[in-house]
Amino acid sequence: MKYFFCFIVLWAFSFSLFAGEIDSISTVYKNGRFQTYYRNTIISNNKITSDVTDYLVSDFHHAPGHLFAWALKDLGLKNKKNELIIIFKDSHYNTQTGIAHGVFDIVVPGFITFHDVKVNAIVTKISYPSGINEVRANIIYSSLLLKNAIGSFYFIPLDHYKFRVVTNVEINFGWFFNLFITQKRYKSIVEWRIKKFAENIRDECERRDKFELK
Repeated sequence: MKYFFCFIVLWAFSFSLFAGEIDSISTVYKNGRFQTYYRNTIISNNKITSDVTDYLVSDFHHAPGHLFAWALKDLGLKNKKNELIIIFKDSHYNTQTGIAHGVFDIVVPGFITFHDVKVNAIVTKISYPSGINEVRANIIYSSLLLKNAIGSFYFIPLDHYKFRVVTNVEINFGWFFNLFITQKRYKSIVEWRIKKFAENIRDECERRDKFELK
């Protein structure tokens, strides 16, 4: 894992040098596994960025429904015009195991609805001595949607008031969604949502920064 982390850091900084402030996203598909990389920039200070990542983990554990008001805002998870609708129903966080147990309905409009899909996840924040913060989400069980999935979001300080956020998401879908979510559909169902999620985190950091300056 440490070698992968070093690779991510080097990758992020090399792109910073050669691509300026341009955001970028790409997906690689191999042997049934999708891997999406996205990088963007946050203009904010370290305290705010750290507070927002704490807020993200806390909401996921204790108030997941609140995530739809900011981190999951405009992801279209409840929009009937989308190809896939995810309806949050319930969640319980086990403080002893660190596992969040979620229950969802998953709707493929006009085709099929899967009720009470169970998803277990571990979401943690890791702070490194270098000043990099990582929020890691690991799906350890899903009764239908996924075989497994892991997402890591690295917040890398470029200077005292600017961060590069490097997002790495790897997904293996369950049997039905492995057939349904083709490489073309992946872009319209998943990839843009990964990008939007990272942008929502950026927007929350920069919103707090503006509020702090008033």
